[in-house]
Amino acid sequence: LDERLLATPPLALEQCSVVAEDMAYYASGALKKAIDCVMEFDPKSAQEVRESEDETDKCEDMLGTYLLKLGAEPLSDAASEEVTELLKLIGDFERIGDHAVNIIESAEELHDKQLEFSRSAKYELSVMTAAVGEVMDLAVKSFAENDAQAASCVEPLEQVVDDLKNELRTRHILRMKKS
Repeated sequence: LDERLLATPPLALEQCSVVAEDMAYYASGALKKAIDCVMEFDPKSAQEVRESEDETDKCEDMLGTYLLKLGAEPLSDAASEEVTELLKLIGDFERIGDHAVNIIESAEELHDKQLEFSRSAKYELSVMTAAVGEVMDLAVKSFAENDAQAASCVEPLEQVVDDLKNELRTRHILRMKKS
């Protein structure tokens, strides 16, 4: 992010979008890799998730600072709105990276304690993983391509994932009671 571009807000915003897109890919890749580690733990993948999260944190810090400087410049209403949206999005991407690390910590605990999911739980986790992956891919794609129509599909799919989560949680509790 070149400070000299601050004098030309459209160019600065374009560069911010490129960095934010990279951040989205770091975060979504880390989340997918973390979920894979729950099913089959791999220390190298766990380290890669942590490294991706570190990159996501660095991007958020750098981009957040730059966007605040850009926001202090005289901007059109549309550009000002874009700065606000990017600030919100980078916070979301950073949070996804944090969730990936939390999942890795759970995967490490399962691995260290030599715990395994039942066949039913593994199947249900794979269904949930596929659903989350689909939502994540659509969200990142809609952001990267600035596709409002694709973005409008994310919220309904997120609701499906929430409903699926509740159903799978109930099934898991029922399985645990039977054990």
